Amino acid sequence: MAHRPKHRKQSVLAFIERYIAATGKAPTNLEIRKRFEMRSSASVHQILVSLEREGLIERTPNISRGIKVVQQPVNAS
Repeated sequence: MAHRPKHRKQSVLAFIERYIAATGKAPTNLEIRKRFEMRSSASVHQILVSLEREGLIERTPNISRGIKVVQQPVNAS
């Protein structure tokens, strides 16, 4: 089961979800980098790798917009 990401990762994940909802496609690494004013593409890569390891997104290698948000199960309370 995936756990909740830290603040920066959570913000990036929320941005990806909103971007996909608004445009029907995933943002590029450059668009994420510009949105969060990151200086390095490596910073975006590190966050995306972490989100993928946590099971919150899936990425398709060598595809510019190859990010897919994994739907999390709703907890029955």
